[in-house]
Amino acid sequence: MIYLRTTPNNVAQPPSAVKNIRSNPNSGTEPVSKGNEFMKLASALRKLAASCLFLAASQSWAEPATRNVQLSTTAVIDKLPADAHTIDLWMPIAQDTDGQKVLNFKVAYPEGGTVATEDRYGNKIWHRRFEAPFTRDLHENSLGAEIDFEIQRTEIVIQDAKSLVPVPKVKSDLLPYLEPNRLIPVDYEPIKKISTQLNLQAEPPIRAAHKVYDWLIDEFTYNWQAPGAGKGDVRWACDAKSGDCSDYASTFMSLMRLNGIPADHEFGFPIRTADHEGEIKHYHCWARFFVTGVGWIPVDISEADKHPELREYNFGSQTAGLMKFSHGRDVTLVPAQAGPPLNKFIYPYVEIDGQEHKDVTLLVHFKDLPN
Repeated sequence: MIYLRTTPNNVAQPPSAVKNIRSNPNSGTEPVSKGNEFMKLASALRKLAASCLFLAASQSWAEPATRNVQLSTTAVIDKLPADAHTIDLWMPIAQDTDGQKVLNFKVAYPEGGTVATEDRYGNKIWHRRFEAPFTRDLHENSLGAEIDFEIQRTEIVIQDAKSLVPVPKVKSDLLPYLEPNRLIPVDYEPIKKISTQLNLQAEPPIRAAHKVYDWLIDEFTYNWQAPGAGKGDVRWACDAKSGDCSDYASTFMSLMRLNGIPADHEFGFPIRTADHEGEIKHYHCWARFFVTGVGWIPVDISEADKHPELREYNFGSQTAGLMKFSHGRDVTLVPAQAGPPLNKFIYPYVEIDGQEHKDVTLLVHFKDLPN
């Protein structure tokens, strides 16, 4: 199991606390379901209450348009088998992308290791092999790594998306973003049915994407605790009409790809606090789609579902508080892991003697730097 380790919180809740609660699996928020009218009403009332709290909070703090951040990711490999011979550790490396520049990064420890780029999506990956005995590689009696970044993030606003400009569809050669993934089918009957219901084939890409965005917000209910949620499994999500950010994004991607519109899955760490330093307790993910002549357009559907006041903003906009680390699904690492391609690559991945080892703790710490 991957753990996001946190230190005791001795600071007051930030004005944007409601945003932390809505995405943090440790927040204690109750799951909701659309099983009956009462639950639908309860869900709507919770969203309305959250919106009111968020709007009140936003009067005292607003997300900056540009953010310079010092961010560290620390992996600790727990429960090492006594008879282990080799341990392989892979970690994602943040890199330049839309709205983001990585000004600097360094491996604080251990010494050695390699940085490479995988071919399919272009993710940058740090890898280190540890060989027994492991005592020489220990840091404060633990085996792992710390990687430090200086990241400059800028808010993204795609005006063509906001205006629903009818840019015509152009056949794309971005095959990795058109082909199915293991959990994101394209030739799948429930997806075809939704596409027909929304008449997506007749729409230009931006308007088709907006229809899917609206449909997911109206038909799905955010529930990270639902059995099966969190994998980005479209087959499950189409049946459950529920899930977390992965499930919303994956269903969106499946519908886009079915209609010849390239779509991708991005992963990163969100800073949702007015504090200038602290720990990030969870990752976040969202979708993006590509339109020739416009470029990649971000859509954060699950956040818009949880907070109706973000519904207009989250189609074609992205705050400077998202630190991007990886994208794509079914990722083959460099060097290649012994196990199957990774469904998601946002957390550290470890193999011990060629077998996946799930007991890894991740600590993510940020500090704002002057703009």
